[in-house]
Amino acid sequence: MSTRKKKIIILGGGMASLSAAHELTDYEGWQNDYEITLYQVGWRLGGKTSTGRSQCDRIEEHGIHILQGWYDTTFRLLRSVYDERKIENLAPGSPLQDLFKDGLVANNTTLLTEFIPELGKWTNWPLILPDTTEQPGLGPPLPMSVLIRKGLAVMLEMLLGSPYIKGVNPIIAWILNHFFPEYATNNERKPSERTGWIYTLIKPLLAKGGLIDQMVHKEFSNINEAVRLLQHPDLENPHKHHSKILGLIENHIRYIEQKGLPFKEEKSQERHLTIAVCFAYYNIKGILKDVYNPDTESFDFSKINKYDYREWLGMQGAPEWLVNSVIVRFFYTGTFANLVNDSGGAVAAGTALQFFAKSSGYKGSFVYQMVYGTGDVLVMPMYEVLKNRGVKFKFFHKIDQVHYASTGSIETISYSEQVELAVPEYNPVKKIQDGRLSVWPAEPLYDQLNPNDVTKLKAGKVNLEDPWADWTDFRKGQLTLGVDFDEVILGIPVGTLKTICSEIILKENRWQLMVDNIVTTPTQSAQLWFIPSLNELGFDLATWGLPAEFAAPNVVVYQNPMYSWLDSSLVIANENWPENQRPKFLAYFTGPYVMRKPLAPFSDHNYQAKENERLKDVFEQWLQDNSGWFWPKATTYLYPQGLNFQLLADPENSMDSYTRFSNQFFRANVRPTDHYTLSVPNSDLYRLKADASGFANLYLCGDWIDFGGNVGYIDGTIQSGQQAAQALRTKMNLGGHKEIWSEIKS
Repeated sequence: MSTRKKKIIILGGGMASLSAAHELTDYEGWQNDYEITLYQVGWRLGGKTSTGRSQCDRIEEHGIHILQGWYDTTFRLLRSVYDERKIENLAPGSPLQDLFKDGLVANNTTLLTEFIPELGKWTNWPLILPDTTEQPGLGPPLPMSVLIRKGLAVMLEMLLGSPYIKGVNPIIAWILNHFFPEYATNNERKPSERTGWIYTLIKPLLAKGGLIDQMVHKEFSNINEAVRLLQHPDLENPHKHHSKILGLIENHIRYIEQKGLPFKEEKSQERHLTIAVCFAYYNIKGILKDVYNPDTESFDFSKINKYDYREWLGMQGAPEWLVNSVIVRFFYTGTFANLVNDSGGAVAAGTALQFFAKSSGYKGSFVYQMVYGTGDVLVMPMYEVLKNRGVKFKFFHKIDQVHYASTGSIETISYSEQVELAVPEYNPVKKIQDGRLSVWPAEPLYDQLNPNDVTKLKAGKVNLEDPWADWTDFRKGQLTLGVDFDEVILGIPVGTLKTICSEIILKENRWQLMVDNIVTTPTQSAQLWFIPSLNELGFDLATWGLPAEFAAPNVVVYQNPMYSWLDSSLVIANENWPENQRPKFLAYFTGPYVMRKPLAPFSDHNYQAKENERLKDVFEQWLQDNSGWFWPKATTYLYPQGLNFQLLADPENSMDSYTRFSNQFFRANVRPTDHYTLSVPNSDLYRLKADASGFANLYLCGDWIDFGGNVGYIDGTIQSGQQAAQALRTKMNLGGHKEIWSEIKS
């Protein structure tokens, strides 16, 4: 009987692949059963979460990256990584020791910016979400019944504070506004605090049990009953219980809709409350009606993925103003889907609803920002732990073709070794802060490469991560079944599969359908470092409705295409700027990158550079048109709504404004590996599961597979890697697996 260890290779170094490697090595004695080698193009890991340290050790990101408090899988993984890293003493002098103390900062402030046609301008809607007592990553996600209860509780709280609930009878509305503010604020006022001659005249009517008291309680009877039911959950039949609560408030929702959506600025709170209450109502109503399966007593979101989310909301009876509201638009911008067509975007209804339901179950803070780069906080600790566990990494190895074989197994894989190393094994770690902090460089560490290659790379300004680069690889190679590998985990994004899996796609119809029907989009990002602070640029937190402390503006639905920007100033302290150019404010921008033409062939060696320039030109105009609303003290006479580029920090300290702007960071994510996977209606029908490649030794992972949630976010990406790893181990008759939290429990 053979005792040879299985050889597992992982193709790609993004978070899906890294989480697969972590899962494979997270069981005692795994080294007795298999060994793992990961192949990665270029010099760093992380995929769409990769970052690089460039001049001044400034952090250059793929885009805006935050962690949300409902990313239970992500936090469970990171807690494990940081604990092991500390136990094994893998980064003894690093300032980044504890994930929550050193690496993350809670940020519960979000700015929904809304364009109101009746006013002809943008307005602000600050969201400040409360902290919860739970801690992310400890314990499983909240079940669906609890999430619905939380949603109903928030909706009832909003209704009790709503001016609409007082409006059924205008006399009662007037009396409530003047004499019963406790109904709106839940703050009981003592009789002695109620003054005025009108109060004196009608005081007898206001006595307990009097006429007005009876009328008020009648108007509130349904709400009171709904609150009572919510406080006494029916654990035997929560679906019926929740449906009854929803029915009790239906008349109040109808009244709100009859009043319509206010648009005047003095009624902004009323407008926001109207949208929020109706949004919660129709989503919960639709979940109970269309998603719940009474036969299995479970929730099946895939049942409605044939509909676009806006279409589905309309089917629930939602008014048009809600369907087109800013809070609905957030679902589309948050998944880079709002510009995928000319109709406001496309997102599968079931996927959007899962996103909404899961996010309502956040733990701790709704958002956590990273104090260092995403690659520093997430990817580097993962690499350190996996390397210590015994995972082998092959950098500068580009996969050319996963060859088709009629035997039902992958037998050969072709690759290119991009450069010749000057060392036995490439060490990707750059040390900064006097050698205490391990980070990823923005370029290869040239002292580890063959000097001839270094000369050519620098002379041609060649980026080895760029598929359009004008570069001749050092040598070709081939991996063979039974010699170099037994099992394969493919974690390379779907946009690249048409190239590296072309033989399989040609032979396997399910693969052809997959690449034809899973839609992706390029994205764009930009980073601007400012010498003045955010406040000095004219952004006053109080004016924008944000607290004075622990509030970094996070704008999510502003003007297309760069509709999101985040105050990332907290990372500046971990960069190394010259004193005369040290920035006080750093803004990260992102949005979808609109392509008017198909991607150029890889023979067009200047393609990436041209697209970066196009991004920069468009973004320059965007800034001149839109930035003055946020930063009124950063404008110029010539561009009263624009940006004064002289305020930008510049490592070269150029006197020329445009040069200062050009020396910021811009990235058009047009590479197929960088594209964001969209969740358009019906696309989940064509996603393949981790163990459904059609080949006995090929497993799949990434945000493009059918992992359950099927939306492009880090939590699902990590879940996909875990699914691939566990499927492979199951085939080897290995078990004891941890639970994967990809589906919402009932």
